[in-house]
Amino acid sequence: MILHLNTLFNPQSVAIVGATQDTRRAGGQPLYSLTHQGYTGQVFAVNPRYTEIEGRACYASVDALPQRCDLAVIAVPAAEVPNTLEACGRRGISHAVILSAGFREIGERGAALEACLQTALESSGVRAVGPNCVGMMNLRSRVFAGFGAAFRKTDWRGGPVAMISQSGGFAYSIMTYCEEAGIGFDHMVSTGNESSLNTLDFIEYFLEDEQTQLIAVYMEGIHDGRRLRALGRRALETGKPIAVWKVGNTRAGSRAAVSHTANLTEDYDYYRDAFREGGFLQIREIYDLIDAARVFRSRKRPRGNHVAIVTTSGGAGVLLADACEHANLILPEMTAPTLAALKPLLPDFASTANPIDVTAAIAQKEPEFSAATQAVLDDPNVDMLILRSYPGRDAPLWAHNFAAAASASDKPILISLTGTLRESSAWLPTLEAAGVPCFEAPSRVVYAAAALHEFARKCERTARHVEASRVIAKQALPLDMPGGFDELQGKACLEAYGIATPKRMFVAAGEEGTLQACGLKFPVVLKVVSPDLPHKTDAGGVRIGITSKDELGQALVKMKQSVVAYRPDARIRGWLIEEMAQGVELIVGALNNPSFGPLVVVGMGGVYAELFKDVARRYAPFGVTAAHELVLSLKGAQILQGYRGKPACDIDALADAVSRVSWLIADHINRLREIEINPLIASDKGVIAVDAVISSG
Repeated sequence: MILHLNTLFNPQSVAIVGATQDTRRAGGQPLYSLTHQGYTGQVFAVNPRYTEIEGRACYASVDALPQRCDLAVIAVPAAEVPNTLEACGRRGISHAVILSAGFREIGERGAALEACLQTALESSGVRAVGPNCVGMMNLRSRVFAGFGAAFRKTDWRGGPVAMISQSGGFAYSIMTYCEEAGIGFDHMVSTGNESSLNTLDFIEYFLEDEQTQLIAVYMEGIHDGRRLRALGRRALETGKPIAVWKVGNTRAGSRAAVSHTANLTEDYDYYRDAFREGGFLQIREIYDLIDAARVFRSRKRPRGNHVAIVTTSGGAGVLLADACEHANLILPEMTAPTLAALKPLLPDFASTANPIDVTAAIAQKEPEFSAATQAVLDDPNVDMLILRSYPGRDAPLWAHNFAAAASASDKPILISLTGTLRESSAWLPTLEAAGVPCFEAPSRVVYAAAALHEFARKCERTARHVEASRVIAKQALPLDMPGGFDELQGKACLEAYGIATPKRMFVAAGEEGTLQACGLKFPVVLKVVSPDLPHKTDAGGVRIGITSKDELGQALVKMKQSVVAYRPDARIRGWLIEEMAQGVELIVGALNNPSFGPLVVVGMGGVYAELFKDVARRYAPFGVTAAHELVLSLKGAQILQGYRGKPACDIDALADAVSRVSWLIADHINRLREIEINPLIASDKGVIAVDAVISSG
């Protein structure tokens, strides 16, 4: 935990540098808020233009302060900020909130000033929020160190959610919507330009804060993907979800590497894969955050993804069932004892198939409705219960009784409201106080159930602490050729890691006469071997389906002409002849991202690879079990498992090869930039890496 942030969020004394009595200005509002909204620490005003502000002494400079402060709120012109930070360092002030704008966000001139600010931060030792931010608040200690509408509001609800936002204004909008929905925040931090403290610092702090149950993050981007992933793992260890709203996800600019693997992985994919492996909930709307906060308010976690639905409306049951299937939630059958318990409670025309329609006739019979619900909740096949709320006249009594039943069960229960929040206001607080979240729309209750299950599944996996098992020890690789590995060297790398390649014959340039000694089984493939031609097809450097030695010789003559015409200066080592492999084509690649680390990409191959982008990704390294999950997550996995009479591929061999690729890129992370096996042929006899391009750097 970043313990020093305790001082930032719980300062015993605060200096407002640039203080003014005008509460509409950045230096006026924090002075007013800290002195009128419940903060009990000492507050000092600093501004050479005043000797006092509203009866409070005002000091000419930070150096003139009568004592050391824990926190400085800086609201001076941008050009004065570096000197102000130096003064804070001299006076022993450890933290600052820099509200001032006019740095790199305004362009080249501002970037130069921010460089000066960075130097001042380093030399002073001050840790700062901002610049160019709206500030931060801690409702527990009534610290309002910022300006804007959020800091003028005095009656925030408060609650176990911490908000970290790279957009100050939008954070206020999020908090306002959540407030209306009954979700409270104890902390809000606007991170601004993050010249010192950044989003990841605050995530780390709140993960260890015992009273924070959910961390909400509005994120445009971060610079340390590995740390983001580490914090995701810590979130699973603490059982504390991070609801992240990642924006700015469209591809910007062109990519330096031109390959299938690179084209199948866009910038946002690195974030998404980090979110998938860690304790993150991806949100795309404010309502997602509201629903996540509701469902995670209870500490209950489901054992699995088996959901029972109880409703008084057949139509609502069908809608919920459809949504559950889309969310990979399973609706199990009820056991015989449960069906027997339901029979005397329900009319003959009720449906006891899941979703369980107890019918509108039971809607006015609270005892029968509650007893039927309890029977379903107790079913051993059920991990979670989704209940359409009781619409009868005795709803307050039902809510009281149901709250007691919910508290006695270790299974999560989620309510899909039959009416509006206003119509349910008489009894809804009773359920929410018992840890039973209520949702206004069926789709939202299913989103929450799916998020709860997925987080619980990842936490359980983390608790088992299954290390990525090695399939092979670290191996030495061939020496680099200038510009990277050619195909022969690339395949030697694969073979060093136990990945099979086709039977082959290499003919060095100038020794083409030895082609007649080819002892391979026809048909064969002929390829040029050159470090300067990683994409041989573009140069006419690949010919498949050669059926005889005479045809092989003719193909070589044409290939020489084509390659020379395409790139006259290409260095040609020789020619590669390989036996053809038959089976299902896949692309298996790996990219070493400088921020996030090595990532493996598996996709269905062939001409539609980039069009449909049927790919799965996972950070390396990982074992065979994880590789199995990766391969079977492809939409085209059914083809691999046998389709229309064709034999199933050897999935075990495929998973083993994918795991080996993950270890290859992870073991040589400082040397390899990219690996592409395209195609990797899978069949019932195993897998063969037909072509390999490996880039170093």
